[in-house]
Amino acid sequence: MRRKWQVGSAAAVLIVAGAAYLVRDQIALARIGTGFAAKQTCSCLYVSRRSLPSCMTDFDSATAQWFTWHVDDGRSVTVSALLGLFSATSIFDDGFGCHVVE
Repeated sequence: MRRKWQVGSAAAVLIVAGAAYLVRDQIALARIGTGFAAKQTCSCLYVSRRSLPSCMTDFDSATAQWFTWHVDDGRSVTVSALLGLFSATSIFDDGFGCHVVE
């Protein structure tokens, strides 16, 4: 009985480790993508002074479907992906433009 438990536990650990290894690139891409989308949208809205629908045309529709945008207090944009698991916020500073803070 103890041997079965040890083999089962080892198999579970290997499966989880293998899955984590396989999705590491997607996790990195989600982190980079949310930061890029937040910065681009913030710059589009507050530097270029375009409307949000106009800014959304800058993104490929297949890519944009994975992100959720939230425009805060008129000076920041938060973009999240994978049901909020990954998110980034970009803030507009007068004279400096937008920069990612999270």
